[in-house]
Amino acid sequence: MSGLAGNLRERVVIEQRLSDRDSRGGATGKYVYAGEVWAALMPLVANDLTQAEAISAMPRWSVTIRKREDIDPNVRLTWRGKYLTVRGVISDPREPAQMVLTCEELR
Repeated sequence: MSGLAGNLRERVVIEQRLSDRDSRGGATGKYVYAGEVWAALMPLVANDLTQAEAISAMPRWSVTIRKREDIDPNVRLTWRGKYLTVRGVISDPREPAQMVLTCEELR
């Protein structure tokens, strides 16, 4: 066993973006609850952002969760009153039970 369960100490809400359109055909930007998961969150420090060629000054987080099939860029996470938009998803074949998300904080 990888010890993943002992590292997942934070509750995170997953919200899926709706494909609803407004009267002008634009996206409404509404989200619907898609579940809660245990997660491990770590801030990405400036050095990590430079290597990733980040263009945003918004705080970024590395979020590790158990493997799910419904996680993609149309998902956002809610954690401690903050909204985190998913920018990248990595599934390591050496650790098939987990996935690592790169998230950016929304303000």
